[in-house]
Amino acid sequence: MSAAVVQGVMGQTLDVDLWIDLPSRQYMLPINIALKNGATMAANTVVYLEDGMPVNFVYEVTGLPSFRTERKKSVMLPFHGKVVPVLPLERIHKSKKSILRDKDIVHIRLIEEFWKCEKGRTKRPAKHK
Repeated sequence: MSAAVVQGVMGQTLDVDLWIDLPSRQYMLPINIALKNGATMAANTVVYLEDGMPVNFVYEVTGLPSFRTERKKSVMLPFHGKVVPVLPLERIHKSKKSILRDKDIVHIRLIEEFWKCEKGRTKRPAKHK
């Protein structure tokens, strides 16, 4: 959901999911990089950064094709002082519709409401006579 929030969707999430293009059996590679940079390990694929933000390393995203396929569709956006590739809202929406956890249902609604607002912003007001 953090990728949706940086694209303007009103909502919040407690963690950041980073999709890593590695086989899941190599999960310790990004964990070790994070630990060398001050993070604390919380679980096999989760670290807490020095500021307390949880980061979850993800190796596949439900409902979407491969990392390489999706990376081509990503948009470059600022996030915590860096410009990073982010899944577009359409792709986030598709994945969340595939997973359908309780929180995904809420996130789907937030994304769809954002789209409605964006459509409304692009319409020009009617001219008065």
